[in-house]
Amino acid sequence: MPAAAALLLAAAVAAGSLDPARVALKRAIGDELSAGCTASELHGILRDADISALGTVGGRKVVLASPHGGCICGNVNCPFFVLRLDPGGASAVLLGTSGYGVEPVGRAQPLPNLREIAHDSALISDETLDTFRGGKYVAISTARVRSDNGARKANRIPIRFAPGTSAATLTGTVSQGWYDEYALGAAPGQRITIGGPANLTYSLTSQAEARSIDLKPGVAAVLPAGGRYLLHIDGGSENEQTYRATVTIR
Repeated sequence: MPAAAALLLAAAVAAGSLDPARVALKRAIGDELSAGCTASELHGILRDADISALGTVGGRKVVLASPHGGCICGNVNCPFFVLRLDPGGASAVLLGTSGYGVEPVGRAQPLPNLREIAHDSALISDETLDTFRGGKYVAISTARVRSDNGARKANRIPIRFAPGTSAATLTGTVSQGWYDEYALGAAPGQRITIGGPANLTYSLTSQAEARSIDLKPGVAAVLPAGGRYLLHIDGGSENEQTYRATVTIR
């Protein structure tokens, strides 16, 4: 934020026009996210932000803050923050995310779970379920939801190999952009082979290194590193196609 804008906002805070939750929100938004805002725009965003109570942790109030404004939002997704308001005007960010909706789910324990919804594309939204654990919110599941028919797919479906085997069979239905995502663990130097319809696309991404490997049916690929991988099976056209694929790792 430009120095003049920061001074104007500091004056507004000092004048008491922002309550403690909105002052905490200003800290959470920070200079980088508000870089495109003038002081007047930022003050309006803070003033008009939706603030709702989620509960208390250790006697300290926790709120969900939803600021809106063209200078901090993307085309469809805006920032959301869960803020703990501490004594003396201090605060802590328990969750920072982006989407078009965050809502409490279930009872407080001491805080409720949260469901995040974010636009991925015109057709698909990403849904994340968060739970309060270890002093902050962490994701416990993710899924994709279609806007045209409400269909949903879980992400990171674990691939399970039967004891004493190195192959697993996967089945599903995909279309272009409406992929299936599986998770598996591997050791460095292992070879993975996929067997399935040739008109589908197969890719493997390392969760640790964000490195992607394109797989071809029947052709073994050597894994450069160990750890967790995500296998994507995507459709070759907009028409849905049912598949049966075999994953072998040795």
